[in-house]
Amino acid sequence: MKKNMVVAGAVLGSVFVLSGCGDLALDFRDRQQEVVSYDVTGELAVLDAATGSGDIVIVESGRQAVRVTETLHWRGQKPVTEHPVDGGTLTLRENCEGMSCSVDYKVEIPPGLTAKLDTGSGTITLRGLTGEVTAASGSGDIEAGGLNSKRFTADTGSGDIEARFSAAPEGVRLETGNGDVAAYLPKGGYDVTAETGSGDKIVEVTKDPSSPRKVTLRTGSGDAEVLLS
Repeated sequence: MKKNMVVAGAVLGSVFVLSGCGDLALDFRDRQQEVVSYDVTGELAVLDAATGSGDIVIVESGRQAVRVTETLHWRGQKPVTEHPVDGGTLTLRENCEGMSCSVDYKVEIPPGLTAKLDTGSGTITLRGLTGEVTAASGSGDIEAGGLNSKRFTADTGSGDIEARFSAAPEGVRLETGNGDVAAYLPKGGYDVTAETGSGDKIVEVTKDPSSPRKVTLRTGSGDAEVLLS
């Protein structure tokens, strides 16, 4: 009889602790999703998009306006998004009050827009961009293809980075704390720096320290590859 009372008391104590944790409690409510699309018109020069734990996809097209598609995921409190325009900069932000919410962004942009992108723990995917790019993820992969950007910077704390260029860039910097980094470049001479704490280094392009086209790849643990596109 005494043993049963002890077990019952332990169970009740556990329930009390969980219910008192607020956001730390398990949320068994159904996960909801909503997709919202809209156009942003006017003279724009910069796209500045950031999300806490969602993915970001940027595609350059022949559109005159910017087309934004937001995919909201949540349990409990729905995230709130903002998209103000100020001084030629379109800023995309989300506000998640709860622990179980995120916003994915897909943005179609006109040619030449500068892109500043940041996600805490999501992936970044880029297609056919011609403007300057700065992309960062706390823990996610960054993958870009068909690039005609003159300058391209990508950083992730833990993840792979791959950037494929259709035209020779003037400056490229790819850095990850833990993962592989690879740049695919057209033929030509580049001032290349490739560093890895633990992994292989492969450089297929012509190394020319006097070249104005600088390419820097760094990884703490993984392969660093500068390959021909």
